[in-house]
Amino acid sequence: MRVSYERFRKNGADRKGLPHMKATPSKRTAVWNAALALLAGLGILVALLGIGIDALPGSYPGLSLPQLLLTAAGLTLALIAFALRSAAVRGRVLQNMRKHWALGLLITVMTLIVLEFVLAAANIHPYFPPDIPQQFLAWKPWRTCDEVGCRHIYDAMIAACEKGKISGRHCIVNRQGFSDTQDFVWSDDFDERMRVLMLGDSFAFGWSADIGKSYVETIEANFPQSIVWNTGMPITGTEQALALFRMYAPVLQPQLAILGFYRNDFKDNTLPMDTQLWVGEDDRRIFLRRQADDSGNVMVSDKQKSYYYHLHGVEPPDSELERLIGRTRLGSLLLRAMDMASGKARTRWDRGVDITREYLRDLRDAAAAQDTALLVLLIPDREDLLAPTRHYENALAIMAELEIPYLNLIHALNIRDYMPGTDVHWNNAGYQKVGNMLSDCLAVFQISGDLSDCEQVKMPSGKSEA
Repeated sequence: MRVSYERFRKNGADRKGLPHMKATPSKRTAVWNAALALLAGLGILVALLGIGIDALPGSYPGLSLPQLLLTAAGLTLALIAFALRSAAVRGRVLQNMRKHWALGLLITVMTLIVLEFVLAAANIHPYFPPDIPQQFLAWKPWRTCDEVGCRHIYDAMIAACEKGKISGRHCIVNRQGFSDTQDFVWSDDFDERMRVLMLGDSFAFGWSADIGKSYVETIEANFPQSIVWNTGMPITGTEQALALFRMYAPVLQPQLAILGFYRNDFKDNTLPMDTQLWVGEDDRRIFLRRQADDSGNVMVSDKQKSYYYHLHGVEPPDSELERLIGRTRLGSLLLRAMDMASGKARTRWDRGVDITREYLRDLRDAAAAQDTALLVLLIPDREDLLAPTRHYENALAIMAELEIPYLNLIHALNIRDYMPGTDVHWNNAGYQKVGNMLSDCLAVFQISGDLSDCEQVKMPSGKSEA
């Protein structure tokens, strides 16, 4: 029986009698392929993160078990995704899943939980910080911030010390609200004495050092005839140092200003100076304006929450769902990947670097106008001692660009000079080591008036090496 070619094609065969195959895959297949490609890409991203985790802040060189597990998990995920791109494999898997959907769901949930624990063990932090713990907030009325910087309120500090609410170094305060035993006023005998203005945050303040053991106090002990004013204040950045120099340098006329610069200044400089207050029973860093209700409870506004998120380098979440996703490690990887693709992560970091550069340039120019020598004390973190992080490298680059003399402490300090645990500050030995290094430079500066004569100081012109 003869059949026409058109009828033969309608029956699904070609001229050679073979089944007629479609030239393009179905929409369902295309969707599967796209989804599996994304899954494979995510697996490769997780594996690469495991391999390159040493480059992340807070990581240490050398392979670790969490790092190996993270790499293995990423490779496994990628291999599964590639295998499922085969229609035959995918068909068998889907068929088994229909029969054993409950088991498949359980395996999926357990896999996600294991991955979450692996990422946590690998020190991958959530994208979004935890909510401000309002139940732990306490109003501390002895500190204030405004357009000229943050400082302690003298009368409130004295009262808090007398009641035992604070003690130790926190009870050393002058009438200007800083950790100094002398007021910032001029005396007629200052013309005959070397005058040094100390600027910075908690390191200049002497956090974690016993009284008399901070690097500022070490300098004072080594130069009893000199005048050393300490404006160090915890949780402040370079903007505060600039504001305080402009306020006190014309009155005190220091011959030398020493700025302690630490890595968190890049973040601190992105926040308005007059939003900073020290609150929280666990000494958490939370930036709030001076707002409290009649009972003394701190009131947290949406604007303050926004500052809190910005402190952690992220924008506030657009929805509760986004916040919940960003509180998981797996979700955080996705959000960080989206930031990298859109350029947001680099923009946030660049903003802190750009703002810091401007403050340091203004401080340099203000010091030059006041005929004050400026020295920056570059304070390394523990991990910088092993390999300089991008924070430290950016600080070095800014010093070179702005031609500001600095003291590089990386080769002078070791891990034993730091406090144990999560405290980033030095112990007494570390503080005194830095204080003695600065004292050596001050001895030379006192004679010649030129920082380049100090061999520990790195000069922009390359006169001496750190």
